[in-house]
Amino acid sequence: MKKFELTDAAMLLLIPLTMIGFSASIHTHNNDISTTKAAQVNKIGETIDTEYSGKSDLNKGSVRPLYFQASRVFSVKYRIVNFKTVLDEDYREEKLYRYVPGAKKNNRTYSWKKINGHTGKRVYVDKKAKAYYRDDDGERESEDFYRIRVSANKTATRYWVNEDAIDD
Repeated sequence: MKKFELTDAAMLLLIPLTMIGFSASIHTHNNDISTTKAAQVNKIGETIDTEYSGKSDLNKGSVRPLYFQASRVFSVKYRIVNFKTVLDEDYREEKLYRYVPGAKKNNRTYSWKKINGHTGKRVYVDKKAKAYYRDDDGERESEDFYRIRVSANKTATRYWVNEDAIDD
């Protein structure tokens, strides 16, 4: 009986040693196996891609990085409104935008100094936008933005702000 137990123990020890030796021989003798790099985690806010710009001269082309913001907005619905309101006391926590965030690739932001912003400043609202997006968990969310101007003149410069920037 002890002879069988000793044989079983030797076989159990031999199996892992065989696997290690076989694995080592694959990596040392076979040069056809390609190596892989560890996966890198992308930042959600920014992704880098490359673009090849070819020149007419031979071997003068170059590869340059392209930076772009990943947009989670999949739909924006606009509605015309017409009312006057004031900037909320927490308006500084928000930004002034040229377009609804996520609606355009190159959206410019402005400083509140541009419009001499302060709590209680009167603004004129002429449009409302509801932006639909997916959050990090994949759930659908929406956010409201308003297009404001600081002058009663309808041709004055307009900016988009989050609903939290104005007093409802």
